Amino acid sequence: MAVPADIAKEERNQEMNDWYRAQIRWAVMEEGSQGLREWKDAVYLFKSESQEAAFQHALEIGYRERDAHEEDGTWVETRLARIVSLDWQGANPAEYHVAIGSTRASEQLAFEHVFDPEGTVPLEVF
Repeated sequence: MAVPADIAKEERNQEMNDWYRAQIRWAVMEEGSQGLREWKDAVYLFKSESQEAAFQHALEIGYRERDAHEEDGTWVETRLARIVSLDWQGANPAEYHVAIGSTRASEQLAFEHVFDPEGTVPLEVF
């Protein structure tokens, strides 16, 4: 039995619609002598049909998230600086890993300290 062309095309598109992970960086720029104030980084997960299409999608996200506004009489712009990384994640990954860095400890804990991860309640973001 022949497969209609539009169904075959749809199946090929689903096969090519893999997951990608993009780390995107913006520069927060303050007009005047300050210049660069800070870097903002974010990780996005999305589907795309190819590496090049994924790169274009990451650029679209980066440009979409730009901002310009006034703060206390000073003009501030958030500008897309770069796509830091773009990684293929596969067609149907079971999980995603997003590293968010490390933070220097502000408290003192002895090496013998025992943590209780089961006894803590995770924060709800939404």
